[in-house]
Formats: sequence, structure tokens, C-alpha cells
Amino acid sequence: MASLFLPLLLPILSLLAVADALPPPCSNATCGDQVVRYPFWLLNASTSDCGYPGLGLVCEANATPTLILPVKSHRYRVWNINYDTHTVAVSDADADSDEPAAGGCPRLHVNLTIDYTSSGLQLTQSDSNITFLYNCSKNISWPSAMELSGCYGFGGKRSYVLPDGGTGAEAYESECEEVVVAPVLGVHKEGLVGATPLAAQPPGANGSVADVVRAGFQLNYSTRSQECDGCERSGGWCGYRRDQTNAGGTMEFTCYCGGGRCGTCLILPSPT
Repeated sequence: MASLFLPLLLPILSLLAVADALPPPCSNATCGDQVVRYPFWLLNASTSDCGYPGLGLVCEANATPTLILPVKSHRYRVWNINYDTHTVAVSDADADSDEPAAGGCPRLHVNLTIDYTSSGLQLTQSDSNITFLYNCSKNISWPSAMELSGCYGFGGKRSYVLPDGGTGAEAYESECEEVVVAPVLGVHKEGLVGATPLAAQPPGANGSVADVVRAGFQLNYSTRSQECDGCERSGGWCGYRRDQTNAGGTMEFTCYCGGGRCGTCLILPSPT
């Protein structure tokens, strides 16, 4: 009788072979209160098979997940990863280095540059831009310009922020040494438009430019594979590992099974 069921079992066994056992660092990856899983992974973990190569996170001081984007190896603090909406909330790490004596002046150094092809990250519709003009030789008379207290440079040069984003002409006309465009959440930026000039605001005041920058912005991320959706629906974990069967060792999607329960994580087709 058992021989009658063998042909029926073979297709099932073939499907089970698609999934692999989940590496322990993937299932136990946390940094502070944040669970880290596909497409993200921890750079200090013993394996990079847990997520997409461009989305490794550094766990600073065992508490702060940090995303390092390839351009100038710049650091962005990760506040939250929402795996249901495929969004990650981040802020420029330079905004955390303000000295108290600087009056909360957000001294940023790098424009955000994202290569969607290599990372799968992109800005969301909730984001907007503000422009910082640092060390300007001439005073800015543009109506939307707000002077940054505590940002005085050599020779009494002043720094400003343009909540409306500006056009770049302001920096040229005012002989500013550096221009940095920073993404922020649009809902927070609204509080800056028409606000009291920053010189009249106490350091760290709610709604100040420093607060808005520290509050960060959002990025959408792509799971990069419809297979991942099917893998997760079936109880598995998505991964991205190097294929050891070919000479190039290319990276490819993998569906892992927690606890070796491969029967619960077959890769299912996406719903039509």
C-alpha cells in the first residue's frame, strides 16, 4: 500500500527541498528594541545570508541600528522598521552630534544620495526638503530664510535654513561655503514655515529646525522578490545568500524555515 503513495509524495518532497534551515543569527537578530530581518541584516552577525547585501545595519553600542549608505559611507540612525508597510524611519546621524553650546544648530555635511538599484530604498510621499546654507559672507534677505543661531563661522559668517527648499540661487548670491539639502517629514516641516526666526527660539525648542532634522524622514524599501511574499505567507523567513554552486558565487533569494520546519514554508505563488 505504501508504494501507492510514493508517487504522490515525490512532488511534495521536491517542494520542501526549496527551503533551507534558518541560520540562528537571522532569527535572533535584534539591536536595542528593533527586530532586524529581511531585507535588513546586522553587519556584525556571523552571516550575511539574512538580508540584501546593500541593507546591512551596524548595531552601535548594542542599542542603535545604523544604516550606512555607500555615498561617502554616511550614517543614518534607524528609528523604526515597519515590515508591514515596507518603510524605515531614519535620521542623519550628524544631527545627533550637535553640541549644547551650539544652540542646537544642526550641522549637516552630506546630501542624501540613494541608488535604488543597489539598495531598493527610495523617499516616500511623506517626505519634503529643507535647505541649509552654511558660512555665508553676506546676509540673506530672502523672506523664507531663517538664521541658525549657534552656527557662526570664521569671521562672523552666518548660516541659514530655507524651509521651502530654495533654488540654490540664494547660496550663490550670499557667497555661502556649503549647501546641504536635507529630507524631513512634511508634517514637521509645516511648523517651520512662517515660524519665529530661530535666533529668537531657545535651544531645543519644540518645532525648531534641530528638532525637525532629528525627527528624520521615511524611506520605502523593496523586498526585491515576489517570492519573499510567498515565503512569508507560508511561515518562512526571506534571505539573500551566496550561491556556492557556481564559480561567481552570485547572490540569490532564499526561503528559510525557522527551526527546520520546512514543511511550513513552501514558496507559494503570489495571489492574482
